[in-house]
Amino acid sequence: MPAKILFLLFALTLSGCASLPPSSSSNATASAAARGTALANRNSETAQQRLAAVAAQRAEAAQQFCPNWQQALDHARSNATGCAQMPTNEQATCWQAVSQWAQEESRYFHALAPLLQSGAYASPAAQAAHFFDLTQGWAITCQNGQRACAAASGHQQMDNSKSAINQFCRR
Repeated sequence: MPAKILFLLFALTLSGCASLPPSSSSNATASAAARGTALANRNSETAQQRLAAVAAQRAEAAQQFCPNWQQALDHARSNATGCAQMPTNEQATCWQAVSQWAQEESRYFHALAPLLQSGAYASPAAQAAHFFDLTQGWAITCQNGQRACAAASGHQQMDNSKSAINQFCRR
């Protein structure tokens, strides 16, 4: 019997320990852990929302890339033709305006490149930006007259970029 009594005393002692309230230090730790978990959950939700927003922007940019490219290319042709047909004394101002416009188009396509960097549109977007960089330089050269315009370098690079992008957009 003494073994049973010893066992009962030991069991009562242990049950008394289990019923003691947790210390304030344990409560603070649990509370901090709960706040950390909640913050991590909010951060995760925010990150998922941002990823979804970027994916939506990427999809929209990809969908609009070829129509925007074609519209910009048509505008560039129209601008170049218009400047070439102007009286000689007005051409420099016209080419300056074309240069500024091409710079804006270049900025647009440069801004698209990082957004589209992980997809099929990455290379065409970079080529479009390069095309309008070259177009801007060409327009600046054309301010010096028809001969300078015809002799300007970069035509082959412009044609290569344009062909590659047009081929991509035909798919």
